Amino acid sequence: MAELNTKLLSFQTQVSTLGDSTAFAKRSVSASVTGDSAAASLTASSGTSVQNLNVNVTQIAEKDVYQSKGFTASTDRVLGSGQTAGKFTLEQNGKTYTINVDANTTYQDLADKINSVSDGAIQAKVINTGEKGNPYRLTISSKETGEDNAISFTDENQILEKSLGWKVAKDNIPADGFSGYKVGSGTNKIADVNATLRQDVKFTIFSGDKSWEISASSTDTYQNLIDKINQTTNGEVTLSYSTSGRTLSFVGSGVKIFEGTKDAQSNTYKADANTQNFFANTLGMSTTKTYTLDDANGDYHIKKAQNAEFTLDGIKMVRQSNTIKDIGAGLTLTLKKTGEINFDVKQDTESLAKSMEELATAYNDLMTTLQNYTKYDVDTKVAGDLQGVSEVTSIRSQIVNSLFQTQSVEGKQTDDEGNETKSMVMVSLQDYGLSLSESGVMQFNQSTFDEKIASDIDFAESFFAGVSGFEELNVVGQNVKLDNDVDFTGKEFKIVFNDTTYDLSKTKDGADFKLTGVTPEERAKNLLDHINSFQIEDLNVKIQELNMASGGKGYVLSFKSDNGSDFELKGDKDKLAEIGLEATKVTPQLEEGTGVFADLKTILTGMTSTTSGKEGSLTLYDKRLTAEIKSLNESKTKSQERIDARYETMAEQWLQYDLIISKLKSQANQITNMINAMSQNNS
Repeated sequence: MAELNTKLLSFQTQVSTLGDSTAFAKRSVSASVTGDSAAASLTASSGTSVQNLNVNVTQIAEKDVYQSKGFTASTDRVLGSGQTAGKFTLEQNGKTYTINVDANTTYQDLADKINSVSDGAIQAKVINTGEKGNPYRLTISSKETGEDNAISFTDENQILEKSLGWKVAKDNIPADGFSGYKVGSGTNKIADVNATLRQDVKFTIFSGDKSWEISASSTDTYQNLIDKINQTTNGEVTLSYSTSGRTLSFVGSGVKIFEGTKDAQSNTYKADANTQNFFANTLGMSTTKTYTLDDANGDYHIKKAQNAEFTLDGIKMVRQSNTIKDIGAGLTLTLKKTGEINFDVKQDTESLAKSMEELATAYNDLMTTLQNYTKYDVDTKVAGDLQGVSEVTSIRSQIVNSLFQTQSVEGKQTDDEGNETKSMVMVSLQDYGLSLSESGVMQFNQSTFDEKIASDIDFAESFFAGVSGFEELNVVGQNVKLDNDVDFTGKEFKIVFNDTTYDLSKTKDGADFKLTGVTPEERAKNLLDHINSFQIEDLNVKIQELNMASGGKGYVLSFKSDNGSDFELKGDKDKLAEIGLEATKVTPQLEEGTGVFADLKTILTGMTSTTSGKEGSLTLYDKRLTAEIKSLNESKTKSQERIDARYETMAEQWLQYDLIISKLKSQANQITNMINAMSQNNS
């Protein structure tokens, strides 16, 4: 029974593979270019849509990498003779890291400080290049690729220039290496926006890959400056005036401002003294000056941070990384080099064929075992151990009847003119290359299988597994009134969907998200607009107005999808509760029908199930055998005990008989001796 169950479970595993649509969900990817020449690679997870993609890579994402001039050892002091202690700063992705250097700081210490203060976002190390004289160099690089991770500097005490050889560009900044100023809100009060500037100013505004030059005369008013900026940038960057705080602030996406303009002749940005004074002293705007290196020959800035640029089916794409997971559910595109490549994502029929072949092997193995245990040899009159056991002898007929029955499945038929119409089609596994020989051996013909499955793989899936797709994802929140604003500053609020994480605690532009509104209805609308601004593909987000049990109106958020992706909502418990949500993770399951393998799986489960109250026929038979063995062993033990007790009694009796016989023999000997003595006397 143990061997039979092992063989049966092995066969059942192959049936389950084909019956639960796992094999049909697998995807294979073929590429027009392979090996080292391929510009990219693509992987597709199970359930991904079958599709064709054209990818043209024009630029690979790179890290920002710098190297210092050479020095003799990692233990050398950073500060040379005559240098005083000081500091420099590194800026990356909106964060500024200050590095203090004193007389005892070694190059290795400096590397450790950079790694520590940036928490690894900027990676520094001392390497031995093997060069003669000064073989060691300090290198720093961004941990991640992309322009957002570019590193820029300030060097207040000339530590970078004197110790590392990095001359920071300041007054004349190369146009292609501009980093610029980050400018915050004004602190000085502007009493009247109609007051004049009182000095000529000229500066450059940057936002993304766009720039605008702004010039204003001393007689222009602040309102003139506001209007000029708003008109010149077409509203993409605005100068906003707060009447309550009487302050000015620049509003836009990733705004940078340089206090000067580009000189066309030298193609460099030159600072303007009047403008610097205007920003610093009149507006009182806090500025963080960040610069790149003056490194025309690329001796120190050996690799510049850049984004990946490519087209997907002709659509231009820009990403920070070369590994891209947001171009489609279940797809991961990895860019390797410039060039063009085509990908074909299709169902993995090779794995299906392999599963069919393994099914035939497991079936034949099972039937050989069944034959050995259920046969009867007429010559030797010897029967197999399980011969005549109906639970076992019926296995073959149940499997064969289920596997090779002809079924009517909804499919398509094509008429003489090539028109397709829905129709019920009669089909069996013989149409897919599975057959039994006269001796009962199962055989699989892959060429027949390949031809049949290529004609309509959806029909094959319906016939094999009867799967109708993924169950619908439907996550519904609680009914809340939204009476108050909700501030997510510093609080977690994320959605994970299609293997992509969306940080909803921030706006699409990266600012802290604060749910505001004059009325609950306006807050509900703003909340829905905020979530939808992230354009989460295949996720349908709705907010519904409902009556509250306690009276009044409430609002309920819901998330729906049918693409089969996992959905996870996570964040601060209290903040989520304010908008009617809670942390959760949902994994949609495949909905199964009644395909031929799904049916057979049910039959086999009816034989092998060990679930309490639903044991299979073989499981119950095995339990009966176990109970019989137990009963027989108990009976044998009791019988042996009775026999042993009887033998003990008989042994005692025979011992007594043996004593009596011994006495009788002794008496007989005495009588014989007496008779012999008397006979001698008489003679």
